[in-house]
Amino acid sequence: MSIRRAVCYLLSLSLAAPAMQDESALQLRADTRIVEIDVSVRDSKGKPVEDLKKPDFTVTDNGKPRAFTIFSVNRDTASPAAPPVRPALPPNVFTNIGASMRPPEGHSTIILLDAMNGWFVNFVWARAGVIGLMAKVPADEKIAIYVLQNGDGLGLLQDYTVDRSQIKDALTRYIPRGMAIGPLGIGDDGERMGPLGARPSATPSGPGGPPPPDASKATPREGSAKVREASEAVRLSLQGLAEKLRTVPGRKSVFWVTQGFPPTELRGMNQFGWDKTISALNDANIAVNTIDDNGWGGPKREKGPGAIFAMQQIAEATGCVAYFHRNELDDEMASGIADSRRGYTLGFYLTEIDGKYHKLNVHVDRPGLELNYRQGYDAQSEAVHDLSARKSDLEAALFNPSGSAGVGITAKLDVVPGKPRATLTAHLKLDSETLSLKEVAGGWNGKIDELFLEQNAAGREVGRVSVTKVFEVGAKEKLSYDSQGAMLSQPIPIAPGAVRLSIVVRDTASGRTGSLTIPLENVVPQAAGK
Repeated sequence: MSIRRAVCYLLSLSLAAPAMQDESALQLRADTRIVEIDVSVRDSKGKPVEDLKKPDFTVTDNGKPRAFTIFSVNRDTASPAAPPVRPALPPNVFTNIGASMRPPEGHSTIILLDAMNGWFVNFVWARAGVIGLMAKVPADEKIAIYVLQNGDGLGLLQDYTVDRSQIKDALTRYIPRGMAIGPLGIGDDGERMGPLGARPSATPSGPGGPPPPDASKATPREGSAKVREASEAVRLSLQGLAEKLRTVPGRKSVFWVTQGFPPTELRGMNQFGWDKTISALNDANIAVNTIDDNGWGGPKREKGPGAIFAMQQIAEATGCVAYFHRNELDDEMASGIADSRRGYTLGFYLTEIDGKYHKLNVHVDRPGLELNYRQGYDAQSEAVHDLSARKSDLEAALFNPSGSAGVGITAKLDVVPGKPRATLTAHLKLDSETLSLKEVAGGWNGKIDELFLEQNAAGREVGRVSVTKVFEVGAKEKLSYDSQGAMLSQPIPIAPGAVRLSIVVRDTASGRTGSLTIPLENVVPQAAGK
């Protein structure tokens, strides 16, 4: 077993038994840091180079040579993967748990669809490209879909899965809000729009129809404020991803599909914030590839032709590639994913914790090669990142119509008739393997946040219950808890017109989040429309 595999195995063991974790155990692991550098190498013709050896690489850390003891060659070897199988359930019982709570091993990708920077016609085109991508990636590639939208910022549309039907369903059902359809006739290059401008339909599939075009003319000040808001939303979203994925081992690939924003937003008063975000992305070992959804001959860019330069700068700052002026979005993303599955991993143990950001440089003793890799890391202990400071993922989990399984949820719904309206009681069984316990005198305590959201047929919120609960597990109940999980109940008034109930549970200690969306027509058919 290689050092890297051994470390990942030990990490998986620590995650597989969160019930046994306490604060002392977390502190014990806190000062162990391994810095991994995943490097993709291409020759002058753009072909991957896969015959390099450890002596061919040189690493410098803040300009000084850095010895590395971890070295591996990563091959793109796909393994067959089957969609998760959900167990048969009795009436009025629902779960987000499949045959296994843990995703299959293998490479993973995040696709971030930008519904703030660009026109609605670009979003439709980008969505079609992601759907087309599903047939062009290896079967074991885990894909998560995030969306950046007006008014809500970053949201999870579909958690990591190898089930392509779940991804297609989530993409088809989602309609962004507040996007202008786009200009007609003149493209980004000043000519009449080509295939991209003509291809996307103005009427998307799914409920709600297209957003209304914005016919109002914004003043220069209003326009500048809108650009600033959208670019800041991108920055905060990338910062949030860095915090969320920082403790996950290995290189994380993000494909930001966007029309971009002006490069001036990366400078001036905003430079400090962007420098902080880029450092966080590099420290989390996140590669941000940028995909231009304007293609070649697309509409005139909403935020100006210079937006491509911002996309290039962000990609280069995280050691990645900017793809632009091409219409085959699915091919671009497939090529980027293939590149991220191949390459080399270099790593070293961090022995000095100075609390500073370190600049990394990797050199290969062979001319004419192009290298992409993370640009640096923060030399801080894990204890610096306080778990209690993590932002709640409850709202973001509501974006996921298929349910995320960070916390395993099995819900049994009972209806208690009442006047003037009935009450729904949700009996939740939470998987013990996905919860954290803190040892106290006489047993253990756990703490969770719960959100119950009712929606009508139009997808609008009609009812909400949000609570934080602390549950106790005594020494005598520990074996039963380990096998059966935590049992909790919550009464929920049935709102008039409610047709769906979304349940989100967040383990406050670890930040893991699970969600589950339940159709109510078979559970409480009398509730809808009343």
